[in-house]
Amino acid sequence: MEIQNKNIVTSTFVVTFTLFIIEGLIHYNFGKKDSDPNCKWSLPPTKSLIKLGATVAIFSLINGLVLKELANKG
Repeated sequence: MEIQNKNIVTSTFVVTFTLFIIEGLIHYNFGKKDSDPNCKWSLPPTKSLIKLGATVAIFSLINGLVLKELANKG
């Protein structure tokens, strides 16, 4: 199914944000596990989670905009 050009930014943002936020949480927990082998999976503190989400959102939006430009040139 072809994604319409106007939906590329939104679709790319949602997919990229979802995958990268999951990746960020996995990396966060890898780091916690390295410092404390008995540590169980957890979310970072709220302030850190917001920073992580904001960073991922900015780069997800940039990714969507770049892909839209590439689709317009192709």
